[in-house]
Amino acid sequence: MKMLTTHTKQELQRKAAILKQHETYAYQAAYYLVEDEALAAEAATKALIAILQDESFFQLSEQLQHNRVKQAVMKQALLTKAAVLQPSM
Repeated sequence: MKMLTTHTKQELQRKAAILKQHETYAYQAAYYLVEDEALAAEAATKALIAILQDESFFQLSEQLQHNRVKQAVMKQALLTKAAVLQPSM
């Protein structure tokens, strides 16, 4: 297993702190769309994980970050809800 450098750890902590600022909003927006706590948590988590992998997100202003979070959450919430609504085969 590869050891994380101090710089890498600091960078992950910085990104985690930024994402933490958007966590409540992500859950609230997802819940508004799916109207289910578990599905909202799943959608918000998936959206934030996707954002974590987008390096450009962390260079945006706070308002643009908020907009990007909204887009990602809407996408994940709708995908999550659609998966639940699809009939089993």
